[in-house]
Amino acid sequence: MKNSITKFLLIGVVSFGLYSAALAQTKKREAKIIEPTAKEAVKQVFLNGDILLSAGKNCESAGTSKDDRTILDFLSGVLSFQAEPNASGAIEFSVKSEKGKAGEAVWICDLLFRISDEESPASNGVRFKMRNSDRRLMRDSLMCIGTG
Repeated sequence: MKNSITKFLLIGVVSFGLYSAALAQTKKREAKIIEPTAKEAVKQVFLNGDILLSAGKNCESAGTSKDDRTILDFLSGVLSFQAEPNASGAIEFSVKSEKGKAGEAVWICDLLFRISDEESPASNGVRFKMRNSDRRLMRDSLMCIGTG
């Protein structure tokens, strides 16, 4: 009987230790909130380039030609303006944090491509949400932003 009680107590202590370690690991992961980089944001946009312009908020007429159907078509057109003579531009990236469903950390990312020439300065780009946990773009959050 004494051996049974000792075994039971030992199993309880080990189980509690494993549970505590697992809980600590989970809390560590949740606590590690890291702001996404511009490189991560650009990569996520290109990985999700198949999103139809018609699916993104404010994106239906955002294309640079009538044949543009996807976010990749749109961004390819915007970036191609960098190759025009006398054009200069920059990429601007900004993020702000937000709490998502169930309190998860989410980033709101703005990726803007600025093009300046003597006649018409413009900026076009996208805004989207990215989950902190898996660093992926939330496809239903994509919207087109810009001034031209």
